[in-house]
Amino acid sequence: RSARAADAFRGLVGALGVPVVHSLMAMDLLPDGHPLRVGLIGSYGNRWGNLAIGRCDLLVVLGSRLDVRQTGSDTASFQRGRVIIHVDCEAGEMNNRLSGCRELRAHLLPFFAALRRRLGSRRRPFVERPEWLSELSALRAAWPDTSELAGVAGINPNVLMRELSARSGRAAGYLCDVGQHQMWAAQSLRLRPGQSFITSGGMGAMGFALPAGIGASFADPGRPFVVVAGDGGFQLNIQELQTVARNRLPLKMVLLNNRCHGMVRQFQESYFGTRYTSTVRGYSAPDFVAIARAYGVGAAAVRGEAGLAAGLDALWADSRAPFLLEVPIATAANAYPKIAFGSPMTEMEPQVKPARMGEGRAGRAPRGGPRRAGKKS
Repeated sequence: RSARAADAFRGLVGALGVPVVHSLMAMDLLPDGHPLRVGLIGSYGNRWGNLAIGRCDLLVVLGSRLDVRQTGSDTASFQRGRVIIHVDCEAGEMNNRLSGCRELRAHLLPFFAALRRRLGSRRRPFVERPEWLSELSALRAAWPDTSELAGVAGINPNVLMRELSARSGRAAGYLCDVGQHQMWAAQSLRLRPGQSFITSGGMGAMGFALPAGIGASFADPGRPFVVVAGDGGFQLNIQELQTVARNRLPLKMVLLNNRCHGMVRQFQESYFGTRYTSTVRGYSAPDFVAIARAYGVGAAAVRGEAGLAAGLDALWADSRAPFLLEVPIATAANAYPKIAFGSPMTEMEPQVKPARMGEGRAGRAPRGGPRRAGKKS
């Protein structure tokens, strides 16, 4: 998007006919349901998306810096068995963490134009590989995102994101804060054509979503946006509810309240012996519904799974008015799958346990899903 090359990218993908995986910052380049859209990759990527990279023999990287969130810490396994062509305008980003990638230093718009000229009038210049697309579809079916937390108490956050997507067809886009909810949103939101997904990415800026939603509302006046935030991040800029109310901005704020700093708590569970200092112990949150109403913003709280549908109906009862919906999430809910630290990106928690900080490879568990049928481009 920063290269203003989204439309050219979509046209090229259609011409090439090759499957596409995406990082957190490219969520909205292809809509849900696009036949070549595979899914999210990286530390908290869709399990089938990470497995797709693990099984491919050619990976073309467009503008991603391939940091640890995309590749996992085991860069050797990320590279092994495949050719990686890295296209980027910044030389310092190529063969930085990884080495041996084929470098192509270029801005994306001229790169796409040159590639289209090279392809000429041929619609599909390569041999079609329907068996590869079928293999990816089988992986998606074997590892549904809504089953990663199948045993969680209360509302399943991945199911919540699916339901939110289904009810938010009128939304111009989503503004997502930083934390576990950000990962659940990236894993399970089903974006429609034209809907945007905006998050702070590598900046990791808690409190981003509400002021960013205000900015989006002023940039695209009259169109409703969905803000997805956690209870911790929302408190950093909660006073901006006054700006929302005063300007009657059509923000639909969905606040996932797990009564803790969830992402840090999950790390404390994995690496610090469940010492939940300042995440669970020493942390508290106010009555968000009462605060929103005090500012003059409509608000409601979901009371258990049975109340989710009614809560989402209330959220969208008036698409022109701001509304805050608080959704309770179990404190113990983790963002899964997650690349097991020290392991290849194809080996993910909770099936594989992470290595302890400073130690070697993690212990492995048997891999599930369809058996590998050979590598495909």
